[in-house]
This record gives sequence, structure tokens and C-alpha cells, in this order.
Amino acid sequence: METIDLSNMPIRTANEVIRGYGAAHQDVQIINPDAKHYLCVGLTNPIQVHIKGSAGYFCGGLSDGPCIEVENNVSWGVGDNMLAGNIVVGGNAGAIAGEALRGGEIVIKGNMGSRAGQVMKKGTLCCVGNSSFMAGYMMYGGRMIILGDSGEKVGEDMAGGEIFVGGQVNSLGNDALQVAPTAEDLESIKAFLDRYGLTFTGTFQKIVCAGKQLTFATPEPRMRSLPHTQFTGSRVDYWNAKVVEDIRVKAHIGRYRIRGYGAARPVPHLSDLAFRKDLTGAGLDPGALARVNLRTFIGGKHGGRALDLSMPVMIAPMSYGALSPHMKRALGIASRLSGISENTGEGGMYSYERAEARQLIAQCLSGRFGWNIHDMKRADGLELYISQGAKPGLGGQLMASKLTAEIAAMRGIPAGMDLRSPSRHPDVLGGDDLIMKIEELREAVGWRLPVSLKLGAGRTRDDIKIALKDRLDFVELDGMQGGTGAAGNEVLEYVGIPTLAALMEALEGLAEIDARDQLPIVLMGGIQNGVDAAKAIALGAHAVGLGTAMLIAAGCIACMQCSVGNCVAGLATQKAAHVARFDIDQRSLAMHRYLESIRWQLAAISAALGHDDVRQLCRDDLVALTPEAAAMTRLPYEPSAARDLRN
Repeated sequence: METIDLSNMPIRTANEVIRGYGAAHQDVQIINPDAKHYLCVGLTNPIQVHIKGSAGYFCGGLSDGPCIEVENNVSWGVGDNMLAGNIVVGGNAGAIAGEALRGGEIVIKGNMGSRAGQVMKKGTLCCVGNSSFMAGYMMYGGRMIILGDSGEKVGEDMAGGEIFVGGQVNSLGNDALQVAPTAEDLESIKAFLDRYGLTFTGTFQKIVCAGKQLTFATPEPRMRSLPHTQFTGSRVDYWNAKVVEDIRVKAHIGRYRIRGYGAARPVPHLSDLAFRKDLTGAGLDPGALARVNLRTFIGGKHGGRALDLSMPVMIAPMSYGALSPHMKRALGIASRLSGISENTGEGGMYSYERAEARQLIAQCLSGRFGWNIHDMKRADGLELYISQGAKPGLGGQLMASKLTAEIAAMRGIPAGMDLRSPSRHPDVLGGDDLIMKIEELREAVGWRLPVSLKLGAGRTRDDIKIALKDRLDFVELDGMQGGTGAAGNEVLEYVGIPTLAALMEALEGLAEIDARDQLPIVLMGGIQNGVDAAKAIALGAHAVGLGTAMLIAAGCIACMQCSVGNCVAGLATQKAAHVARFDIDQRSLAMHRYLESIRWQLAAISAALGHDDVRQLCRDDLVALTPEAAAMTRLPYEPSAARDLRN
């Protein structure tokens, strides 16, 4: 057994050494751990690791296969997202032990803190002592064994899995049900305890999901939906068709409505800005593409390998689940053909998309759906989803009609439920927790990849400062015009702030701490074309992200059926007949051509303004066309400059 002494070795070096021993199938003992964080994070070999002392945050997290023994205590998140192997803790564990567990076994011989097993999906988490409150919070599967008392609200909002309590159940959580364990349950528990040399002489109580809140009681009726082009309700009548339809549906279902797309009401946007110079002749220069540098590197700020974009454009996060498998493949192809990056979205990495995309960002959602160490290592960047512009502060939604058995298995959750993601990460309750999570992700991939943040515009001025302090490589900032597959209608319309205001809030927040150019911002939320992209970059964005525009380029007919999966064009559905209509090659080329039109517009505008690099675009190139846009951007108000370049 090899020995690693942490008294004179940084944790980053130690984890690389441990992974090296793992590759050689050599067992390891760690001395003088001093409760250091991230021990054995990202370890993917079936070796024995003995930690002679206590460990800090995320010990054994994002691992697959090792057997880890900790002599004393561990802090937050022991074994988070573990796929296989086991962890045995000789003392107590902090909060969220076994969060997002995907397999393997964790045994805590002392007590464990609050929210243990949050969003866990497989495997066994065993506590010999007492558990604190909300054990099994939002649990999707797996087994939890608590030999002592459970704490309050055990099984809160659980959707699957089983919790066995040998002591007192202080109180049941929402939608949790206490039932009698079966003989098979008790036999399996005894075998598990015997394997770890644990004894128990009492009786168990079993807690499962009651199943009353897994799906909405009343689905929305099939109606002849208003096309998005008529969805703004811009007619002068107060009781317009949009309002009438909304009232009728709510009278039927008795809850908020769910739809896709983004905000429909008019708010100030990039179209309310214009270029100071007359650009009507900009497209006449055939050499603009060759003369203007569009190549953009993003994400190398803290030592990871930066994304290499042929132009300052990225494809926004959209999940497999919200989108069809054919659409995800087509997005990967289009991103490769145009030399930009793609993003998995919140549902995990679809291997066909990974095969097609040259650069793919893996997104980590609060529910940790599909999140695992192997896909992290296959990615070109990692992203923590905090929120999105269409529903800032809220988790995602995927209705049961789109949650197929394949997608449920990929996400590690039960099929047939109306999936509502947690509104926050189990291990990120503030800025100090955020930096701990970022460091864990970096440790897991050996600091090779950039780590970004997906941020819905809300308290943007403060959030951007936290992102800089916590050493993010870049931020994807999403305004309220950003689209989604499913969200509450009122949230889409009235929560969040416009994209234009979001960018200004972020830039001014950084300027307040003399850091305006120190954190790249990718602006998303209603970017329609290269003209919008050029304006965003002139205002101060580093790049832009495209979501809804990519769907339209791929054939979206805006039928407003995204949330229920009745997209006849085959983009936002999992129904085989609809998906079959989607021609991957044809649609990927259509999206590629659209992206190339953006490239041409960026180059043409830059050249016409006298720039040979797209990053030379600046505020001096812009004016505002409306008083509202002028107030938001602090640009001069010049309504006479109503010219644009759209062809």
C-alpha cells in the first residue's frame, strides 16, 4: 500500500497522485488529512483508500469504483454523485451525505447531518446513528437505512426509493407514506448490515413516496393554441384572445399554466439600439470575412483549456428530453460545421450529440440528472446551472408526456412523473458553498476544463460579483426573453429582467469593483441574428448564446406545444412519429447556414465600422432608439438613427 502525506502535499497534487496509483491498481493510505476538502474526488479505479483521520467536503465525490475508509469524520457531501464502490466513515458526517448518489454504498457509523440522500437515485446510504432533518429530500430512488432516529420531515418530496428507520420517525415529509417493510426488505437489510459488521436488534419502519403529487391532477386541455406571432396580445382590446384562453384553461385545471418559448410581452431589447454610423452599404464588401478576426477563446481564465470558437457565438443549453434525440444530434452537427460550442442542457450527456459536437459543455443541474464523472471527462467545459432567464430562481420542468423510459434512465429518475427540478443545488446555499462546488468539479477533471455558470437575470449586479469572487471562468447570462421548454406562464411574462438590462447590470456590477473586463459574459435571451450579436458585443458581452433562434432555423413552427411534447416538426417532442419527420442532415445544414449568416453579419458590421477585430466593437458605435432603451443602457437617445442591417 502506497502512503501519501498531506502535511506537505497540496490536495490538487495529491488527487493526481491518487489517480495515478489507481490507474496502476495500487492501494493507498492517506496520513495527516487534516479534514482537507475534495479527497479522492473523481477517482475511477477499484482500489482501497484508507484515510487516517478526518476528511472535508465532498470526500469520494464524483467517483466510480473505489473503496474508501475514513477513520474519523467527514464534512458535507460525502460520496456525492458516486456511481459505484463504497465509503465507510468511522465517525459523523455533515449535511447532504450521499447527495445525488447514483450507485454504490455509503456507511456512516456515527450521525449524519441534514438532507442526507437529497436527489439520490440508486445505491444504499446507511447511518448507524441518528439523522438530522429532511433525510431523503427529493429522493428519486435507491435505499436509505437509518438505525437511529430520522429527524423531522423524513422523505420530504421524495419521488421514489425507500427509507428504513430503526428508531423514532419524528415526522413525515410532504407526500411521504409510512408502510410495513416486507420480509424481503428485512432480509436484504440484514445481509447489508452483516457485510459491514453492523448489528441491529430493533424493528424498522419503511417510508416510501405516497405518489399523490408525482403528476398534476388535471392536465391542460388540448386547445387550438395561439401561434407565437399572435401571442403578444398586442391588440387594443383589454379582453383579447390570449387573456380569454388563459382564463378558460385555468378554470379547467385549477392551477398555473405551463408553456414553452419565452416572454411574449414587449420589453426593451437589442432591436431598440442602432449603430451610430449608417451601415446600409456594409454588405457590399466581399473581403470583410477575411479581414475581420472573429475567432474567440473563452474559459481559460483559471488554467483550464479554453473553448476555441470560430466566432463569438455559442449554442445555448437545451436538454435531451426537452428536445428530441434527432434535434440534439443536429445541434451537435451544426455546432461542429460552424466551429462553435454546444451544451448538453440539464438532462445529461446524449452520446450521439457528444459524437457529433467538436466542443460540448456539460451542464450540472440542481437535480444532478445524468451527471457523472465519465461524462464530465468527455466534456470540453463544465457548467453549473443556477437558473435561466425564462424562470429565474426556479427549477426546470419536464412533463410526463416527454419523460420516456430512456430519458428517465439517463436522468436516473422514475418514468411517468411530471418532473420538477429542485430550485437550488443541494450543496450550494450561498457564495461560499458555490466556490467549494466549483473547486470539486475542477479537482474531478484535473483542472483541465473551464467551469462556467448559467445565470438567469435576477439580482444580477450582486450575482456577477459572486461569480467573479468564486473564480468562474465565464458566465452565461440569460435575460427574460430567453426561451424554455416548460414554465409557468406568469413566470415567463413577469419574473426576471430583460436581456438588455441584465447585461448592463452585470457590467456595472463588475465596474463597481474595478473588474469590468475580468469575467467574460456570454449573453443569451432573444438573440435573433448577427446584428443583435454585434450590438451585444459592442455593449460589453464577450459572446452570445443562441437557443430559440436555433430551433426556428431547424424548422420550429411556433405551435406552442413544447411543454406537452406535441411538436409535429419533431424538435421538442419524444413521440416517435413526430421525431421521424425530422431530417437530421437537412436540419443541421439549415442551422449551419443560419450560423454562417451570423458570421457574415458580424464581419460586415465590424468592417463597416472600421474594425478589423470583432472585439473592437464598443459603446461608441451605438445609440438608443427609445427613451426606455436609453435609460437602460445609458446610451445617447437618437431616434432618427432607425437603420438596421438584417439581410
